[in-house]
Amino acid sequence: MNETKAVVLAGDYGYIRQIETTLKSICCYHESIYIYVFNQDIPQEWFIHTRKRVRETGNELLDVKLFREDLRQKWQDSTFGHINYMTYARYFIPEYVPADRVLYLDCDLIVTQNLDHLFELELDAYYIAAVRATFGLGIGFNAGVMLINNQRWRQENISQQLVELTDREIETALEGDQSILNMLFADQYWPLDDSYNFQIGFDMGAAQYGHDFVFDLPLSPLPAIIHYISGQKPWDLLSNMRLREVWWFYNHLEWSSIIASKSLQQPSKSTQPCTGNYRLECLTLTDCDVLEKLEELAEALPDCLFHVAAYTAVSDRLVAMMAHDNIRLHRSILPVRLKQLMASCDIYLDINYAFKFRDVLQSFENQGRPIFTFDSTQTEGITERVFAADRCQEMVEAIRSYSG
Repeated sequence: MNETKAVVLAGDYGYIRQIETTLKSICCYHESIYIYVFNQDIPQEWFIHTRKRVRETGNELLDVKLFREDLRQKWQDSTFGHINYMTYARYFIPEYVPADRVLYLDCDLIVTQNLDHLFELELDAYYIAAVRATFGLGIGFNAGVMLINNQRWRQENISQQLVELTDREIETALEGDQSILNMLFADQYWPLDDSYNFQIGFDMGAAQYGHDFVFDLPLSPLPAIIHYISGQKPWDLLSNMRLREVWWFYNHLEWSSIIASKSLQQPSKSTQPCTGNYRLECLTLTDCDVLEKLEELAEALPDCLFHVAAYTAVSDRLVAMMAHDNIRLHRSILPVRLKQLMASCDIYLDINYAFKFRDVLQSFENQGRPIFTFDSTQTEGITERVFAADRCQEMVEAIRSYSG
């Protein structure tokens, strides 16, 4: 069983302030958590900077670029303006997160205590553990907090089942993917106490429909997870909900305060990938998004920086590779910038398929700088060091030796 504690958040750059606020609240009370942020457009610079802060709290931050434009067009929900397409990202967690238990959290909530014990729940007979919708007044469970039996989801291909069900039912799913998840799982979920998804955002609905018992539920101590559901949010200019100030507390909380309060020793430099000073830089110029073993090289050589340049726009496939801190993507590159890269890079990696830029290759060759390639991507007539594509580790060792 994979015992890694994993948390998944999802959102786009327009929601970055909310994502970081939720992230801060998690890091206040946890260590050794792998926090995945599913997104399409959050810049690499944000991840590099924030990852350093998260690591100093004893946790890890991972960038997952999720591109499903074919589904976006079909599923963008126009009925509820506060429901974003990226909420459907939770469908695809088994494809990107290896842990057997995954805690999915919406980014309009705050964590106020340690949740490690949730990962110890026995979910063998259930697909998820979740909290009932709006204190039992709604339909089924609220999908903003779900402890996912990721192993079972993977074994039963739940992602595909959710996609197919959404295709059939999206027009009648009044609460977007939450309705779909309830359709699929029905009563096959473990009910959690309301404290683990205290839906404070229901205040307006409770007042409007006379559900006064909601206002008698204790708020001291604070619920474990405070969820600001509905279209009214605590970051709005005006919103009629309790605990608005709690969200703002975590929003204003400095990373340095979180780190200092935990009194953690700084991780040694040898235990974390380099995020600024690289021993060696490599360049590839391409007009194709198929690059042989690039991600394997980046993972094996975290202290090397890999530049991928293109004269044109680039595909989502290449953009997704920027989840690696040490892969830089230069799309629609100008000649002056390419010239600078050619001067600063130590090695040229001839690992792209399709068209070859022989002038760039010959420039490296004429200057006596090494050109490394695979037997599947080598360029005829250029002096290159060739490695077998199925023996990537040999190129890794050669690059490591060169940088040494």
